[in-house]
Amino acid sequence: MNNKVKLSQASMIVTLGILLSLITVYIPFLGILSLVIPVPYAIIGTLTDNKYSALALIATFFVLIFTVSPVYAVSISIVSVFPGIVIGSAARVYINGESNNKFEPIYMGTIAVVLSIIIFYLVSNFVFGTNILDDFMKMMKETVDTQASILGSAGLSLGEGIKVDDFLDLVTNMIPAILFLQGIMLAFIIYYMEVFILRRTRQLKLQAPKFADFYLPGNAIVTSLMLYLLVLFIDMVGIKLHTDLIMMNLQLVFNFLFMIQGIAVAVYYLKKWLKQNQIKNVFISGLILSIFGFIGVSFVGMLDSIIDFRKVRSYKSI
Repeated sequence: MNNKVKLSQASMIVTLGILLSLITVYIPFLGILSLVIPVPYAIIGTLTDNKYSALALIATFFVLIFTVSPVYAVSISIVSVFPGIVIGSAARVYINGESNNKFEPIYMGTIAVVLSIIIFYLVSNFVFGTNILDDFMKMMKETVDTQASILGSAGLSLGEGIKVDDFLDLVTNMIPAILFLQGIMLAFIIYYMEVFILRRTRQLKLQAPKFADFYLPGNAIVTSLMLYLLVLFIDMVGIKLHTDLIMMNLQLVFNFLFMIQGIAVAVYYLKKWLKQNQIKNVFISGLILSIFGFIGVSFVGMLDSIIDFRKVRSYKSI
C-alpha cells in the first residue's frame, strides 16, 4: 500500500474519530459512544503504520483544542486515541507474522488503557490543577448519600454498622484493581469491534480470537508468586508502602484473570462435549463448578495456566 493510499485512508478514518469525539461532548445522551472512539484509531494503527498513527493523534488533538477545549483534547488524545493506536499496532504486528500470539492486541491494549488513565491523572493534576480522583470520589459520595437518604425516607437503612465513608474507603483502596479490570474489558471491546468492522468492510481478513482459546500471557503463576513474595519482602524490611492494600489488589486482579481463563476453559469443553454428545461430562462439570462457584472457576484457570488443558499455546507457565 503506497503512502497516498495510506494518507487518504487515515484522513477518512481520523475524521470519523473526531466526529465521534465531538458527538459525545455536544450530545450528552450519546455519551456511550465514547467507548468506541478508540476503534477508528485502532483501525488506523492496523491499516497504516506508526507515522500515520502519530499524525492521526496530532490532528485529533489540535482539532479538539479549537473546537472544544484543551482539557478535552488532552483527555481524548491520551485516554482514547493512544490505547486505540496501541491495539491497532499490535494487531498489525500479528498480521505481519512478527508475533504468533493472537491475543497480543488485548494484552497490549490492557496495559495501554491503564497507563493512559494514570498519565491523564498526572497531567490533569499537575498541568490543569484538577484532581480527577477527588472529583470522582466526591461524585460517588454524593450519589451514595442520595441513595441512602432515599432508603431512609422509605423506612429502610443500609444496615447496622454500615457507613457510607467505609464504603468509599473500600472503593478508594480497590482503585488499582478497578483500573486493571476496566483496562482488560475496554481492550476486549475495542479489539473485537475493530475486527468486526475490518471484516465487514473487507479491508482485512483479520480473524477475531475465540474466547474459548483465551490464555494469560507469559508465566502467570510464576509472575503472581514473585509479586506476592516481593510484597512480603517489602513488608518484612519495614518499607511503608501499604503492603496490605497492594496484596489485596494483586489478589483481586489475579483472581479475576484466572477466572476469565477458567471461563474460557469451561466454554472450550462445553462446546467440545456438546459436539461429541457427552452430556454426562457437561452435567458433572457444571455441578462441580456450581458448588465451588467463582473460586472453582478461578482454580481451573490457574491449573490451565500450568497444564494447558486445551493445548492452545506452545509453552507452560512453570
